Amino acid sequence: MHKKAIYNLAIGLVLKELHEESRIDRSELAKALDTSDFDISKIENGSLRMTAGELVLMMELFELDWAGFCERVKKNLPRAEAAML
Repeated sequence: MHKKAIYNLAIGLVLKELHEESRIDRSELAKALDTSDFDISKIENGSLRMTAGELVLMMELFELDWAGFCERVKKNLPRAEAAML
């Protein structure tokens, strides 16, 4: 198992959490991240990696600092690893 793939999925899970918590609809989220609805879904399920630009836009949109983002990713690592088995 590649550690990078687990981190990529954990980041997607963070996006999904933030998306669900905020109740922003998928098309609004896609517009804010300058991507498509379809790509949001793919990022959330781990089949597409988030770009650096999308990551920064996500953090700005959800007013999340680097420490808060890293904490959320670490919290989701076990779930991401289990999903990859």
